[in-house]
Formats: sequence, C-alpha cells, structure tokens
Amino acid sequence: MASQVNGEVQPSSATLQHITGYPVVKDTLSAYKNNPYGKKSIELGDSAYQTFAKPVIPYLAKPYGYVSPYVKKADHFGAGALTKLDEKIPVLSTSTEELKQIAFFPVVKTKEGTDHVFSVYNSEFKKVGGDGVVTYGKAIISTGLVITSEALTWIGDFLRSSKEKAKEAGNDITQ
Repeated sequence: MASQVNGEVQPSSATLQHITGYPVVKDTLSAYKNNPYGKKSIELGDSAYQTFAKPVIPYLAKPYGYVSPYVKKADHFGAGALTKLDEKIPVLSTSTEELKQIAFFPVVKTKEGTDHVFSVYNSEFKKVGGDGVVTYGKAIISTGLVITSEALTWIGDFLRSSKEKAKEAGNDITQ
C-alpha cells in the first residue's frame, strides 16, 4: 500500500485518493494551493513535519507494523463506502460548476421570485398613483391579487398538462 519515492516510503490511501478524485475537492485543493495564504500554510505545515514528525517516524515503524493490517482494512472499508456513496449520489462526480448550479438553484429561484414580486408591486404602485398609506395598501392588495392570479394560471396549466398525459397513458394501456 505504500510506494517508494527517492528511497523514502510514501504512504498511500485508496480512501484519500477517492476523495481527492471528486472534482469539487480537486478544485478546492487546487485553489488552496494557488492562494498565497494556502501556500504559506502548506509550507509551514511541511516545515513542522520536517522538524518534529519526520525524526520520530523511524521509532514508530515497529508499532505501526502492529496496526498496519487494521489501517489497511479501514482504508479498504473507506474506499468501499465511497464507492457505494458514488452509486447512491452520482452528483458528487459532476463538475464543480454544475454542482454550484445545483446547490444555488433554490437561491437563484428565490431571487427571481422576489424580483418578480417587487416588479409587480412597482407597476401596481405606478398604476394606483399618489402617495400615502392608502396608495401603498392598494398597491399591496393588487400585487397580491396579480401574484395569486399568476399562480392559479400556472397551477391550471400544470394540471391540464398532467390530465392530458394521464389520458394518453390510459389510452396506451387500453390499446
């Protein structure tokens, strides 16, 4: 499970390779490595490893020999769990941009809805004209009526199309 590079044993993990294979993780790591603060923190972490951990590693070789089979087994289980997760949630393997679109879809639709309500309100306010509490109230009520009318029209169109699809499916089944 470990490979040798320049005479040093480099640990490898199927679980970590699987995780870093996801496009969003790969892009995040790339952005972190390209960021000046990320570079500096990686340099500091490597320096700490070289100073403190690397001299101790040879002393841990024998104890690691005892736990190595369990570590390999845990790594195998982790990689298997990620494979099953990929089967259940295939969106994890999509590109970062596509994942952003999926994640921010509710926010985008909420913003569009809010913008539509405010545009209807502004147009109704202009239609009513004037200034004062009564004008604002009339604009709010007429905005509510317009939005309700639009929602009922949309629901009616949806139900009509669903009814037509159901009729077609029923005709296909009877034939």
